[in-house]
Amino acid sequence: MKTYFFLGKGGVGKTTASAAWSVGLAQSGLKTLVASIDPAHNLGDAFAVRIGDRIMHVGDNLDAVEVNIEDMIRAYLDDLSAKMKNTYRYLSAMNIDGYFDILKNSPGIEEYATMEAIKKFVALKGYDAVVFDTPPTGMTIRVLAMPRVSLLWTDQLVKMRKRILSTRGMVENVQGKFEAEVDGERVVLSSNEKEDPIMQELVSYREELRALRDMFSSEQSYVNIVTMAEDLALLETKRIIESLGTFKIRVRTIFLNKFFAMANPPEEIKGKMEEQEGVIKRMKAEIRGIEVKDIPLLRKSPRGIDELLHVYLKYLV
Repeated sequence: MKTYFFLGKGGVGKTTASAAWSVGLAQSGLKTLVASIDPAHNLGDAFAVRIGDRIMHVGDNLDAVEVNIEDMIRAYLDDLSAKMKNTYRYLSAMNIDGYFDILKNSPGIEEYATMEAIKKFVALKGYDAVVFDTPPTGMTIRVLAMPRVSLLWTDQLVKMRKRILSTRGMVENVQGKFEAEVDGERVVLSSNEKEDPIMQELVSYREELRALRDMFSSEQSYVNIVTMAEDLALLETKRIIESLGTFKIRVRTIFLNKFFAMANPPEEIKGKMEEQEGVIKRMKAEIRGIEVKDIPLLRKSPRGIDELLHVYLKYLV
């Protein structure tokens, strides 16, 4: 499966680009899913149909979904809570529900829930490609970096758990197995790493993070930036490339959207066109190894399969 991410700040046209790209892939014969993980959804507007938080068919070989961020967080925390309750059921004094009430409003929870949504969609069977219309730039960079960052502390938690189990094993040699009573049932706490549910959960989570990290950095993952030919946008684009490079994630294509293209421009926009031309020259000189494509300012925003396919064929490929 190939994955495509379209990054950019609000208003640059990444929804149109991701929608058009997904239509192009579908028309080429690839079974494609386009997923909006941006809280400010516009994917339905691009396709001129109402798209909800359940995957729906929108065209030949093409499905679409708009992820509800609140439901995404709730599902993530519910799943986490269920695992915690099962793993720590012998610690009945812990008010796990109370902790999760606090967690739902904690910094970073949207990023983790978004990462889980990406993981869920790429694990779906039957698709050749998944296209992601992403949240604004800052959040998307944090999401793409999260597997690599989270691995750092997950590795430390695994080491810490190993030390705990080792200590428990030494005590077992003297006092015997640890036991606890849960709802009238005797629970034996093992010092064996393969029998310890906490260690198994940590190891499983670490493998999931590694798989996601490797996917983001693989040749099958295409990260594209949608921006505009402006001085400030060029600076932001360079920062995005540098930030993602830190996490070994390569940007494949830069789409310069809403570009003024006219033979005899009115005096009022000549300055703007000169700025655009200067930005393009600087971009090609300062950013190497990344393809840059211009998308002119269109008369109207494309809507529907036919208009999106026209954009794809004329400007994106």
